Amino acid sequence: MPLNRFLPVATVSLLLLAIGCSQTQQTGPAFTLYMVQNSTGIAGSSVLELPAINGQNGQSLVSPANTIDVPMQTSFQALAVDTAGNLYVSASVVTAPPMLYEIQVYAPTATGAATPARTIASASLTAPATSIAVDAAGEVYALTGNSIGVFAATAAGTSTPVRLISGSLTLLNSPSSIAVDAAQNIYVANTSGNNVLVFSSTATGNVAPAGILSGAATGIATPLGVALDSTGNIYVASFNQPSNSSLVLEFAPAATGNAAPTRALTSVASYALAGLAVDALDNLYVFTQAPTTNQLAVDVFTPDESGSTAPVETITAASWTASNYGQLAVH
Repeated sequence: MPLNRFLPVATVSLLLLAIGCSQTQQTGPAFTLYMVQNSTGIAGSSVLELPAINGQNGQSLVSPANTIDVPMQTSFQALAVDTAGNLYVSASVVTAPPMLYEIQVYAPTATGAATPARTIASASLTAPATSIAVDAAGEVYALTGNSIGVFAATAAGTSTPVRLISGSLTLLNSPSSIAVDAAQNIYVANTSGNNVLVFSSTATGNVAPAGILSGAATGIATPLGVALDSTGNIYVASFNQPSNSSLVLEFAPAATGNAAPTRALTSVASYALAGLAVDALDNLYVFTQAPTTNQLAVDVFTPDESGSTAPVETITAASWTASNYGQLAVH
């Protein structure tokens, strides 16, 4: 299996656990992987920056290169990263009733108990955003309940969305993940609807989707994650709970209706998976959770892998103990 397109995260401090595989050094840009952790102890939430082994083919146990920590009164859920490396994190704050839901924005250099560079609060954020996306222009997309709020790139403080997609015509039914393509079309993993809904870049109000990816040929069942690569290919994390079987499906750009996937990654089968992310070289990062040990991990696949091919790398962190729906971002 060629690995020349896999260019992982810059190495910092780490502990390597190689399992029967040799190292293959690669060159090129460095990527940083971000994960949400919610502590079950007295500490609050964190965003972990997880490094990977440069060119390592196999399994690695890493120590976070950096963390952003908040006190126990704040709980993180979703996160995204923009082209400049700013982090956008969905937060629930319980300093005093009622609970405050907001999006906290952190500078790329933020570390430890950092103060957000700005926060976005809104009457439309009636619950924590379960998924966030940021487009190339910096607009922020927040999936909250059965609605999608789009905030201006400069939004700060109490803000009104420039667009709010909500209502019965949208068909949004317990959606779990959102992604935005280069043309600002919105893709939603519509969990209870067993489909992926697509809204145009101008959609607002109680509007029907411009497209629906659904049907027996798609193989989509209980979709928990959606992501897009640089050419617009659509990735969907599909989990069939009765059979405890999970896989990642890839669809052609702009695929709609009862379209068959162009490839499927089945080596993640029997894992609960949700979060998906794609880096600038179209490597795919998949959040997994082992069904018996509950071990959290991120599987990494190169663009040319398919079928039962094993991930080129599996990244785990010893300090990573809990996560909200496998939220991850890569920059």
